[in-house]
Amino acid sequence: MMIALTTFWGIPSPLNPMQILWINIIMDGPPAQSLGVEPIDSGIVNSPPRSPKKQVVDLYMLTRVCISAAVIITGTLWVYSKEMVDGQVTARDTTMTFTCFIFFDMFNALSCRSLTKSVLQINLFGNTTFLFAISASILSLFGLIYVPFLQTIFQTEALAFDDIFMLVCLSSSVLFADECFKLFLRFFYR
Repeated sequence: MMIALTTFWGIPSPLNPMQILWINIIMDGPPAQSLGVEPIDSGIVNSPPRSPKKQVVDLYMLTRVCISAAVIITGTLWVYSKEMVDGQVTARDTTMTFTCFIFFDMFNALSCRSLTKSVLQINLFGNTTFLFAISASILSLFGLIYVPFLQTIFQTEALAFDDIFMLVCLSSSVLFADECFKLFLRFFYR
């Protein structure tokens, strides 16, 4: 969606092809697959069965997806526009955008561990596969931006600690947005 928007607006792509492939193949896969082995919620036994007439993707889930997508795209494109001040795409511009998008992806995966419960209500260490996938994803990201021969392949450059800190703070907004949405639903739709 982000690439489609920048193409539509006539803005150079915020990510190069190698970065897009890395995101699609390596970064999205393991965290998403690890959510499939999330421990079963203990309260599920007390819930009534889901109606067979109820859609799998309902308005709640669609709203959640749209909110997360809007936060991720807006935040990532904000970083890209903030970095690309001269109109020329540099390695720093794409590295900041690439890193921002991946951090957004990791925080979004964390918020997806439960459809209705806050991350503060679930056992953060209950899915070791998820923790391993997130850790491996972040370590591989750091390899891509700090290991010289990978920098050449992925056209990245090293980022300072304050850059990483800012990107983590910004990208955590997708987690906070989802937490607020869950809280809103728990408060108004008990």
